[in-house]
Amino acid sequence: MMIIEEINEDVTTRATQLAKHLLSKDLQRAIQISKTAGSVSSPSMDGMPKGSHFGNSSEDMMIMVSECKQLIRDVSQALNQLDSDEFVALQERYLRDKSAVSISQKLCVSRRTVYNIINKALNEFIYCYNSGELLVKAQHELTANQPVTA
Repeated sequence: MMIIEEINEDVTTRATQLAKHLLSKDLQRAIQISKTAGSVSSPSMDGMPKGSHFGNSSEDMMIMVSECKQLIRDVSQALNQLDSDEFVALQERYLRDKSAVSISQKLCVSRRTVYNIINKALNEFIYCYNSGELLVKAQHELTANQPVTA
């Protein structure tokens, strides 16, 4: 486990970018995969086993579906730690791709306030998601891209 030495503005900014991608792309894909997977079961043995040099595709599918369901649980757990306006704002913006105007009408606040709510919610989300995993990943990415000084 990597300990974050310093959470600076660059780390927070990168973690926020990771959170946006997680909510708008990764989560959407995970939801789609878990919906379309139906029930993934072990392969049936109906004679000679059919081998493949690429491995067991049914097993790979079960692993992928399991990982998608875990991602959905992790995101849900982090979102549930936000206050209701923050939860609604992130859900509407990133899961339903709604505009700030649409969100402002739903929350009965100004469009500017929606942006403030979203920014605050993203900041909370990066700390809540898997106990700060996005911050650790952001720190790692930033330090990996820094030139080594002697």
